[in-house]
Amino acid sequence: MTDTTERALRDAILATDISDQAEALLALIKSTDPEHEPFYINDFVHSLLTHFGKIALIWGIEDVQRIRPDLTIDQIWQVLEHAFDKHDAEFGISWTTLETIAVDRFGDAPETDKAEEA
Repeated sequence: MTDTTERALRDAILATDISDQAEALLALIKSTDPEHEPFYINDFVHSLLTHFGKIALIWGIEDVQRIRPDLTIDQIWQVLEHAFDKHDAEFGISWTTLETIAVDRFGDAPETDKAEEA
């Protein structure tokens, strides 16, 4: 076996091990209560992407709840999935994007009593 072949084989074995470890970590994280992050997921994702020279903006359920507290978690997730699937890379995803999707899919937010807000 040549040095190049041995190195490629060793790299393939290592990649499989890393892939298996990544899948195991993902399974472990998924087994936790989604209401209580085991660590700050955003920092973990950003650190991982930075290592490979990539970036990502993260929008979550709590972001949509800020603008549409009347929606259920399932409805909020539908808003986020739609934003992800249909976003325009020229404009990205913004608060307005999320609000517009929520209105399009679930109608206007119910009126709030001004006395309750005071």
